[in-house]
Amino acid sequence: MADKLLLSISAAQVTAARWRGGRFATSEVFANSDEGFAQFTDYLAALAGVTAYVMVDAVEEDYRFETLPHAFGRDRAELVARKLKQLFRNTPFACATQQGRDPGKRRDDRYLFVALTNPELVQRWLAAIAGRGLPVAGVYLLPMVGEPLLARLPAKGPNVLMVSLHGPGLRLVFFRDRHLRISRLARLDTAATPGLQNLAEEVTNTRLYLHALRILTLDEHLQVVIVDRKDELGGLAETIARDNPNLECLRLTRADIIRDVGITAPALDSSSDALYLHLLGSRAPSGNLAPSSVTAGFRAHQLRRGAYAMSGVAAAVLLAWAGANALQAASLGSDAQDAERRTAQQQAAYAQVTQHFPAAPTSAENLRRAVEVYDRLAQSARTPDAAMALVSRALENHPAVVLKTLGWRYGRADIQADASRAGAAPADAGRAGTPAPRHESALIEGEIRPFRGDYRAAIDSINAFAQSLRQSPGVAEVRVAALPLNINPATPLAGNTTVETRDRPVSAEFKLIVVMRPPA
Repeated sequence: MADKLLLSISAAQVTAARWRGGRFATSEVFANSDEGFAQFTDYLAALAGVTAYVMVDAVEEDYRFETLPHAFGRDRAELVARKLKQLFRNTPFACATQQGRDPGKRRDDRYLFVALTNPELVQRWLAAIAGRGLPVAGVYLLPMVGEPLLARLPAKGPNVLMVSLHGPGLRLVFFRDRHLRISRLARLDTAATPGLQNLAEEVTNTRLYLHALRILTLDEHLQVVIVDRKDELGGLAETIARDNPNLECLRLTRADIIRDVGITAPALDSSSDALYLHLLGSRAPSGNLAPSSVTAGFRAHQLRRGAYAMSGVAAAVLLAWAGANALQAASLGSDAQDAERRTAQQQAAYAQVTQHFPAAPTSAENLRRAVEVYDRLAQSARTPDAAMALVSRALENHPAVVLKTLGWRYGRADIQADASRAGAAPADAGRAGTPAPRHESALIEGEIRPFRGDYRAAIDSINAFAQSLRQSPGVAEVRVAALPLNINPATPLAGNTTVETRDRPVSAEFKLIVVMRPPA
């Protein structure tokens, strides 16, 4: 935890304490005079790099409890700022703390508006702190600083009046539902030790004051907690109970404070404000009265610390990253050396084994070329699977067609119906001076069964079969090479009509050439 400078300012004196290592260290008291101010300035000269937290214990304080419409973000900030200006026009030291919401239908927000009505009480001391370049984190009223003490008290009721004796007088702080509601500082005669009866009367007067403000009725239950720092108020609880039988009184002794709060006995005895300065050092309250002009140095200090922290984090990340890279580089270097060692071992073993191999019939370059030629042949090789599948699908739709022979060719020329012309090139193979692309072609030889001499029906069946083949997406052309009856008008007629053909078997044979589309 960072070191802090803790200040308690009252009308009579200023108490300065150092907070080091999360503990209340030392404290000094300066009179609220020109001589005390000069001593305080000399005290600040020995300090550097610490943040100041200022607590004010004065009678010039004001508390207003108000409800505002429920809002969020900027709307809420504007509502609160407008209300602060309306309530406290003559002081810049004011703030508002939210204390839950109203249980009514509107569910308005509850706020406690707090102000220090005498800003001159702290301005000179704040100027001295700013003159030394020390940032001021905030200005807080003593009752606000003491609010966390309520959690350590044995009182559990909704209405609690905390009573403590300080240099300026008797401080009486009222809490409603564990939240600060109002505070009162009763001045005492410093010339003599105040009697217990006088202190009990101040408790009674405070109760009547709360009743007059309509904060607490006389019939409501009230717990009075006496914070006895020096064990000098032992009979105050009995005196209060005798004057107010319906009040419940509890006493927090010196031993209870040391045990529950965690402050040491020498620190507690160093000043009358030591307990509250310890609470301020442990955790600053939320209600900060200091205007932005006072805390500007603290915000700049926080930004610098954040920048330093981010720089430290970035440096740590970069160092870790550099270390990880160094370790990875070392690991990769070791792996590379290991791989080189294993490679050398394998090469040595390979050379030793190959010494006993017979001489190769050819060179490794020739073997490589042979493999490349084989790969090209394998890539360009074709099978008649596509043509066979095409014919098979067409035959399923034409049961009268009987396949006798299926020929297949893959090359630049089409397959021919006449075996003697199988190698002939197509008519347009070299017309443009460039070789035709390689493609598949098939020769289908079949017949129509049953055939009873009706050539017209047979030719129609053959044409339908050829048309079915043409409709396939992979077919480029289907040509009829031969029909059972030559219907070309240029062909001369021949034959003998007197020959008896009734007992001769008659068939309707045909030939089709199917040209497949070249591969893409």
